[in-house]
Amino acid sequence: MIFLKLTFLYIVVAGILGLIFLGPVGAIIGGIIGFVFGVTQSNYRRIVNLEKEINDLKNNKS
Repeated sequence: MIFLKLTFLYIVVAGILGLIFLGPVGAIIGGIIGFVFGVTQSNYRRIVNLEKEINDLKNNKS
């Protein structure tokens, strides 16, 4: 669940920055960019954890 919280944080921060610099359209664009970045970071962390588990399993079987 922490991944969703961080994604929401990225959406809010990017949306606020977009609003400051570009107005309402910037808020929408910033929200989309924040969502994409948040999901990317979430998936990256999951992949890293899965790779660690795979390596642990390989080392235990050897």
